[in-house]
Amino acid sequence: MGFGAGLYYFYKGFRTYREYRVLMDTPEIPIRSVAMGLVEIHGKATGVPPTPSPVTQTPCYFYKVDIEHWVQNKNGGSWVHLATDADGKRFYLADATGKVLVDAHQAEYDLIQTAKVETGRSSGLGLGRLLSGIGGSTRAAGPALPSADLWSYASAAVSRRKGSSFFGGGGGSGERYRLSEYLVIPEHWYDITGTCVENPEAQDEYDRNMIMKGTNEPTFLITWRSEKEIRRTLRNRAAKYIFGGAFLAVACLGIFLAKHGAF
Repeated sequence: MGFGAGLYYFYKGFRTYREYRVLMDTPEIPIRSVAMGLVEIHGKATGVPPTPSPVTQTPCYFYKVDIEHWVQNKNGGSWVHLATDADGKRFYLADATGKVLVDAHQAEYDLIQTAKVETGRSSGLGLGRLLSGIGGSTRAAGPALPSADLWSYASAAVSRRKGSSFFGGGGGSGERYRLSEYLVIPEHWYDITGTCVENPEAQDEYDRNMIMKGTNEPTFLITWRSEKEIRRTLRNRAAKYIFGGAFLAVACLGIFLAKHGAF
């Protein structure tokens, strides 16, 4: 298992490094100048009426919720990832030169965390975080839903993503689940690297082009960080995965061979 995990992270490191190189080779351009193909733009999320997020009911254009389940084991227990629920509306990204439509589905999301909450506790709330914007602005996320409502949402989300009812039973089973929520917030600034395509459902001049995940170019990143920050983050992550994965794979292989008398 350790050898397999090492190979996985080693391969993942090269994928992350490729993403870093794509960002390095794709200059940021004004939205008015976007052309078909891979682009990098920076602007403010705007344009359409927001909808409430599933955990904190915060107005947003898009959300990602990581759902984990508490599993008991001989060491006491640990959180195990079950599913990621991501959905929302198409929105516009606008700068001083214009705006362009964005379909955020299937992106890699580096968004501000609005909440980390647990069900199965009397309070229903494990941890709430402030929503921090770019440029020093700060807003508070809304309060989390009651624990029973969060349990129902998690159950439905996991069933929807996995195609079966994982949880079964009712919300009073005492099981513990943890939900981490990340949002695209109206009027906040984001950096997006994705593929510009022609919108087949264009309604006006601002809908003619749309940024989404490309069919030939898999890079599609939505981040609240600056261009410099995200490049540094990807570079460090790639190095950690490559060298850490290689060390883990070699170490586990050496232990396996030693136990079986190869040395």
